[in-house]
Amino acid sequence: MCMQMTGLRPYQKWHWAGDEIVYDAVIPAARRIPNTNRKSYPIDIREFLSIESNAVLRHALHRLIERLSAEDARRFSSRTAGSFDFRAHSIQKLLSEEVRYIRSMRGFDEWLFPEETLARGGGDCEDLAFLLAALLEESGISRTCIRVALGRLIDHQSGDGGYHAWVVYQCEDGGWEILEPVVLNRAGRAARNARHKKLERGPTKGKLMPGASAMRDIEYVPHFVFNRDHLWRIRSRDQQAAMVLKDYLGFRIDRFWTKFDPAFAVKAHEHIFDQALAGILSQEDIGQVKHQSFIVDVNVLDYDPRDHFDFAYISKGWKRVQKRVANGSIADFGLAMHAIGDFYAHSFYAHFVPPGADGLLPLFDPGHPPDLSDVVYDFSNLPIPGCAQDPQPAAALWKGRLISGQWWRWYSTYPDELQTQAQLALRRCLPDHDAVAVDSSSCPDSHKLYTTVRQYKRQFQLRLDAAIRHVRQEAQAWASRRQ
Repeated sequence: MCMQMTGLRPYQKWHWAGDEIVYDAVIPAARRIPNTNRKSYPIDIREFLSIESNAVLRHALHRLIERLSAEDARRFSSRTAGSFDFRAHSIQKLLSEEVRYIRSMRGFDEWLFPEETLARGGGDCEDLAFLLAALLEESGISRTCIRVALGRLIDHQSGDGGYHAWVVYQCEDGGWEILEPVVLNRAGRAARNARHKKLERGPTKGKLMPGASAMRDIEYVPHFVFNRDHLWRIRSRDQQAAMVLKDYLGFRIDRFWTKFDPAFAVKAHEHIFDQALAGILSQEDIGQVKHQSFIVDVNVLDYDPRDHFDFAYISKGWKRVQKRVANGSIADFGLAMHAIGDFYAHSFYAHFVPPGADGLLPLFDPGHPPDLSDVVYDFSNLPIPGCAQDPQPAAALWKGRLISGQWWRWYSTYPDELQTQAQLALRRCLPDHDAVAVDSSSCPDSHKLYTTVRQYKRQFQLRLDAAIRHVRQEAQAWASRRQ
């Protein structure tokens, strides 16, 4: 739902806690029993996470914490709001410098236990996922908030992908967040940074940001999730998700992803805040802004279109932004900044308002909005799901008004106060969000407003630059009022 520098598809449609308990969690192991030739015996998949009060993991966690600053170490050990989320993100970051991804030709029956992955200095995606989940629990995060997921990782743009394992963590605000365990070591990250620099084009103004030309469209599709208590199936359209676990694991052995590194997808749409807030807010405040932005995007069970400028809630969206900015709360400021990014990504503002003489999109002024009274919409080639009218009469309803698309999804909610029959019927006669919003650097196949890559990328650059400048302007004013 938000402008993002990676093409990570929204993943909150999945029930990450699990849809159905799978009672048969036994798989055939092929780990040699010491002093014997025996390699075939049954093992419970949950055993890879059964590490309660493990001294080796406790020592490893202490080594990670020792690398934190004194202030961050205190925050890591505290039980204040945000401390558990801080633990999760700190462990993931610190672990990326401790272990590395080691591609393996082993099957599922030779997965490593967390202590073995530490001793080896790395492992494949399952090994790293087990270790990350184990350290999260050792840090004091409840195992009810942790799952290891087995499923598919798909790059829809390139066609690459395959079977993968990752960790999902339930944040303090209730949303589930993907913690990608596959990370690069220092040398690998340096090489990746060098590759990103080669993607930059032209002078500073209008430059493609690192990764913007990668044209990725990534989707995580879970099939099974488990912690050390239970194994669950997650319902999906993939036939493999209905398999018996033993057969499923055997099926995926030779079908792992091989051609791309998914570590870039850990966080979506943080680039705007990194560019706009540096030097204005403290790193702790920037972290809070990012956290609030993430939560409002993934918590689709509390979805409100006014938070995202969806369903043509333009004036009400700006009123909410102004109210949140005015109250001085860093949490509300983060929500407001998220909404500003969404305004430029989701609305037709950049479609109708031309760039200025400097080639930049003028920043929107809620107190003096542009005159769009002559604007006429054409919905004939745009999908408008849920509308009882023909496309052209539906478009006529919005003549002269600034609109955005409708984000109507079966897995999200919609505020009761906005569901009056007249209100909802009118706003269901808007084009689908995915057909008109410019959310990511990748040009999706479903986009109808901009049908060529060149058109789409030009719009993305205009909107991204405007969002960065607008967020920075608001941050400077907000920070000055705090002093």
